[in-house]
Amino acid sequence: MKQLFNYASIPEYENELLQMGMSLQDFVKSVGVDGIEQFVYTTESPVKSYADISFGVHLLYWPTFMDFWLRKTKRLRSSFRNINERSEYYNDAMGREEWLGVIRKNIVAAVLENPKYLVWHVSEANHEEIYTWQFNYSDREVCLTSAEIFNMVADEIPETVTVLFENLWWPGLRLTDPKIVKFFFEHINHKNVGIMLDTGHLMNTNLRLTNEQEAADYICKTVDKLGEQAGLIKGVHLNCALCGDYMLSTNYKLVNNPTLEQVYQHICKIDESRPFTTDAVKQILKMINPEYVNHEFNYHNLSDLRTKLAQQMEHL
Repeated sequence: MKQLFNYASIPEYENELLQMGMSLQDFVKSVGVDGIEQFVYTTESPVKSYADISFGVHLLYWPTFMDFWLRKTKRLRSSFRNINERSEYYNDAMGREEWLGVIRKNIVAAVLENPKYLVWHVSEANHEEIYTWQFNYSDREVCLTSAEIFNMVADEIPETVTVLFENLWWPGLRLTDPKIVKFFFEHINHKNVGIMLDTGHLMNTNLRLTNEQEAADYICKTVDKLGEQAGLIKGVHLNCALCGDYMLSTNYKLVNNPTLEQVYQHICKIDESRPFTTDAVKQILKMINPEYVNHEFNYHNLSDLRTKLAQQMEHL
């Protein structure tokens, strides 16, 4: 079981390493993990390579893509304040082929880091649905379209690299319905695949959860219901998110014409990505026994990351 943490090679973190007089490799050793799951959200080669410690790479993703892919012009227009905002969101892609080109380039950049696995989100919610939780597309529709898109670019992925599809709480691969999970993987034309189970995301599918023990019980019951599909879980994004109180406080009210920054801040309040602070976390890993455990947190700086890692790993 490889222990990892999430990392993006951005100037803030790189400068902090310089100030600490450490390399990222030194930092990895100092916090007692095996390596990193690197965010590669570019279409070009990473400025600084961490191929020697990158067990996994998280690919670019777009929380809303169905209207764009299906050419639902009216709905797509309502999700963005202007054409420039839409263009920026889809990395300057104006149509399907250009967007597939962006995805391909991102995969090529990610593979340069020599990862054992890639992470691909399977989920959809536009900027209105993120607030209201009244969704236009079903899990089945999102999974079918996601599989279609993946199959069109999968030839860029070496056979030796595993693709782990990640769950979210929006329509798609939520992991709450074994039939949907089976349906999705039946439509994937790539042999080396599996699931990256994000514990916080799964917790967000049940707003009645109030503490970590309830969350651990819920996660284990959900995995148990997957039956043979549970064997697809190769990795875990280990973090805690109990967003029930927050969502109730919003009354699922839509913010009028939200900016992308407002949308991002709202998502972060739902997807807390904070450490587990009780022994309940052991129950999850004991049941799943994944190959990779990525301690995936929202952190302000590397000092904050060090603290959060220590908090969670203390309970393993």
